[in-house]
Amino acid sequence: MILLAAASVILLAGAGLALALRDNVHRGWASLATQAGASVLVLAAVLPTLLRGGDVRYRVAWSYPVESIAVHLDPLGAFFLAWSLPMTLVGTAYAFGYLRPYFRTRNAGVQFALLNMISLSFVMVYTLESAFPFLLGWEIAAVSAWLLVVWDYRNQKIRFAGFNYLVSTHVGLFVLLAAFMVLHSQTGSMDFQSFSAFLQHPSRLRSVTFLLLVTAFGLKSAFFPFHTWLPRAHSAAPAHVSALMSGVIHKAGLFGLLRFTLLLGEPEPWMGWYLVGFSALSAVVGVLYTTSQRDLKRLLGYSSTENVGIAGIGFGIGYLGLAWHQPALVALGFTGGVLHVLNHALFKCLLFYAAGAVYRSTHSVDLERLGGLARRLPWTAGYFLLGALAISALPPFNGFVSELLVYAGLLNPAVPAGIPRVLLVAGAAALAFVGGVSALAMTRAFGVTFLGAPRDAKIHCEGEVSRWMRGAMAVHAAGVVLVGLVPGVGLAVVDRPVRLFRARAGAMALGDLEPVRALAPVAWIAALVVGVLGALLLVRRWLARGAPAPRHVTWGCGYGAPTPRMQYTGTSFASQFAALFYAVLPHHRRAKLPEGPFPEKVGHLNTHCVDAVEKRMFEVMGEGDRFVTRLAARIPADLGVSLGAGLVVLAVMVGLVLAGTGGLP
Repeated sequence: MILLAAASVILLAGAGLALALRDNVHRGWASLATQAGASVLVLAAVLPTLLRGGDVRYRVAWSYPVESIAVHLDPLGAFFLAWSLPMTLVGTAYAFGYLRPYFRTRNAGVQFALLNMISLSFVMVYTLESAFPFLLGWEIAAVSAWLLVVWDYRNQKIRFAGFNYLVSTHVGLFVLLAAFMVLHSQTGSMDFQSFSAFLQHPSRLRSVTFLLLVTAFGLKSAFFPFHTWLPRAHSAAPAHVSALMSGVIHKAGLFGLLRFTLLLGEPEPWMGWYLVGFSALSAVVGVLYTTSQRDLKRLLGYSSTENVGIAGIGFGIGYLGLAWHQPALVALGFTGGVLHVLNHALFKCLLFYAAGAVYRSTHSVDLERLGGLARRLPWTAGYFLLGALAISALPPFNGFVSELLVYAGLLNPAVPAGIPRVLLVAGAAALAFVGGVSALAMTRAFGVTFLGAPRDAKIHCEGEVSRWMRGAMAVHAAGVVLVGLVPGVGLAVVDRPVRLFRARAGAMALGDLEPVRALAPVAWIAALVVGVLGALLLVRRWLARGAPAPRHVTWGCGYGAPTPRMQYTGTSFASQFAALFYAVLPHHRRAKLPEGPFPEKVGHLNTHCVDAVEKRMFEVMGEGDRFVTRLAARIPADLGVSLGAGLVVLAVMVGLVLAGTGGLP
């Protein structure tokens, strides 16, 4: 605990230095140095717990109303800390390169200081088990992320995206506060361990509390339909902020769900079904929206809703295993879900960093305007392709490993025969649909952005990005390949956290499960395929040495003069698929056709996929505003009427207060 306290002090000092120093380069170095020092201290504190198990508890006396702060480091918190701070450090290094064009005109110290505060919030959220300091860390992360999002605050769209995120995250905070108030009313305490005495006994109030907690944590992690803040925020924020928000910061919601699962005791079966259904809906809707977005970062934002849904399906399987007393389902569900949390952080940060490199080089992430970037950005194209293969759950990359375990839980023989088995097989079919559509969306994103020819002559690529940005992508790419080729590494990292859940359903080692044993030959086959492909590439280069590759036009179906405008655009690539789901993927279409037999002005067509939930939400708000306006217009503008209405309201309020206190003494 001393190491964690020292890391927190170092992070605060780094934030202060980033604000106090006068040169942006020194501000960046101060943030990097303090984050590196804090990461070393945190890893030194958490690795023994993560590798050998056990937990550490400590209590700090505090003033009223907190009175004391419970500090608890167990394998679950150690798992999240072990990669959250190092990934934030990598993101800060990326920011050092990404923000460099602004160093002469803007104060980047605020960005670096806020990144330090984000790391500090991780230490608080993942180790504190008293409601007040936990919520303080929760709020530090939320406000810091909001300020990071509105970096380019002069843009009205970015200000609105930041406001949308701030409102959404605080709605989640209020729901979480409501859950804590219910728990306090039943236990008389704000310590998490005291909550377990109430949560372990089934009751209607426990069910309500569970729904409040899932809603609050779902808002934090952007489950459907609580996701509307996510695409706007990711599209507006700098690339390193988008990466850290999607891959690292909002994993706190999934951590909260797992933390309270440990306090819950034995869940009821409906809780598992609720999580599976809620998460499957998030995965399906999230992946559908990825196929129709023209903004590359917005597309990646929607894929986060998809992937938290996949992790949630794993958690739901684990819940069902606990309710049915099936150790195999507990082990497969929680192992697949927890491992997918880590895998998503690895490949999603990689994809956002690559998207940021595209923006830094072209000043655009509009798929309708990009194209042919693989020649000018070969490293970025390679990294994006690697992340796209991983997020599509294709072997031999890390996304395949965790999704295979989730499939194994859905199709496990331990599932009771009858309706439960039919429903989980349907869940497996939905997950297969998600995987196929994800591959379509990533093929579209990579092909339209990096292949073909530029679609807009005004887009000029400035060449490959700085080493700071490429280095951050390389670190995440290494993690994607390592966990994919050597699944044992990922399983070893999540083994101790998952044991906390397995202990509630009877011991079952991961190595005793057939799907886990099946990963070993898959890993060897994948390594063999990679080795063969590498050898063939070397042989090809050796045979072709010194001989320039001949160039010729491709066959054009009889037309030899195609233009960039004749290529597929991002919209046309997925138009037929999107038409099948128009109710979920409504499009706004703006067109101006040429007029006359010999038009002088060129027509234009602009389509944009809007979020159905957000659209309906704004429609309801507009209807409410019009209703209040009409109601207010009917109120007579008379002073006597206004005073009389005020007295009636006051009398009703006094009556309610007296009724609640049992009347006058």
